[in-house]
This record gives sequence, structure tokens and C-alpha cells, in this order.
Amino acid sequence: MKRLFGILALLFACATASAGPGYHVVVDTQAYAGQSGYLDFLILGQAAASPLHATLSGFSGIVDDGGGAAIFLGDVGGSIATGVVLGNAEGWNEFGQWTRFGGHLVFDVSFDIDPQPGAGSTLELALLDRDLNYLQAAGDAIAFATLPGQDPVVTHTDAVRLPEAPAPALCLTGLALLGLARRRRA
Repeated sequence: MKRLFGILALLFACATASAGPGYHVVVDTQAYAGQSGYLDFLILGQAAASPLHATLSGFSGIVDDGGGAAIFLGDVGGSIATGVVLGNAEGWNEFGQWTRFGGHLVFDVSFDIDPQPGAGSTLELALLDRDLNYLQAAGDAIAFATLPGQDPVVTHTDAVRLPEAPAPALCLTGLALLGLARRRRA
């Protein structure tokens, strides 16, 4: 019974890992060393946009030096510790996390895009100063343009890396090792 539970848990984890479009994002903020500001996420939906939720999780590199309060506007909930979910149910949906720049800010983003026909939405990330002005000349550091039934179109500056997420490879390796172990026992 324990073995069956372990197999089911592994299969569930693999299915969850590959359920929807997800990205591992690394933002290099070394050009702004010594400055503090906001890691600012914004979802804007077009008129008649299909429902969308973006889940932000796995934050690292955030150094809250107490200089500013987090921003929650519109269809937003959660925290950097538990994960933040932004939706497009309202016109302006924003989450801003105060941080000290100078290293790598890392997070994961996954999308739950309703497949029903409709217009798209865009999740954007910008680095902002204390007065909510862009730090980088290019504006948004990364943007995910979404449409129902399609993976997001991603545009980003040179300061952003999107390393390949290891989850599918880890799931396949785990399944292979589980099969080898079972074969050895037989």
C-alpha cells in the first residue's frame, strides 16, 4: 500500500509540474547595486479578456530592508512566502514587493489561462524606484502576453534569464529509478 501511495504521489507531482505554462525567471539587478525599490508585477487585461491567473512562487534574492510596504491592488492575493496570485478580473491588478537590488531576484511564474475564446492579458514585471519610476530604460524587464489556448509570448531585456525548468526531467528520472528499483526487487 505504501508503494502504491508513493507511485501515485510521484505521478501527481509530475502531472502538476507539467500542467500549464510555467517559467523560472532570474532577474540580474547588479546594475542597481545599493539601491532599493519595487519588484513590480502588473496584469492588464484587454476588454473581454478571458479569465487568467498568474501564480508567482519560489521567490529568492528578496532583501526587504523595510523601506517600503508591499503593494496589493485589484485582483491580487497571497505573499512572497506562500505565493502570490494575480488575476485579471479588475482593470488594474498589481503586486509590488520592496527589495534591495544588487543581486539576482528569482521567482517562478505559472499561468492558469481559461481556454474559452476571448481577448488576451499581459503580465509585466518592472523594477521601480521609491517613487514608482522605472529603473531600467527599457521599461518592463519581462512581459508575458497571453491568449486563450496558447502558451504566453515572452519578451524580456538582457537582464532576465529564463533557465529551463527541471521539473519534467526530474519526474522522468524519478519514474525511471522507480521502475529500476521495482525490477531489481523482482
